[in-house]
Amino acid sequence: MAVWGRKALLGVAPLWMCFGRAEALALSEPQICYVLDGILFLYGIILTALYCRIKINSAREANGAKGRQNVEEGIYTGLKPHATDTYETIGMKK
Repeated sequence: MAVWGRKALLGVAPLWMCFGRAEALALSEPQICYVLDGILFLYGIILTALYCRIKINSAREANGAKGRQNVEEGIYTGLKPHATDTYETIGMKK
């Protein structure tokens, strides 16, 4: 059992040394935050541009459809006003 423990320790030691060198080359915590902030900033700009593009295109299509639409083919075609009110007034006697 002691032999297995020694082999495991010898196998982990070179791996630990590699992480020690990688740590020296890695970015520090504030630098990682700046990189992530930059990525989020670009992501926000791209999403905003795509959203504006969709809104502009839908507005153009709506304006084009309005010009082609006849007065008789309106949104409210086929709707009729109610003959009676929804609420009836209660006769109030004093």
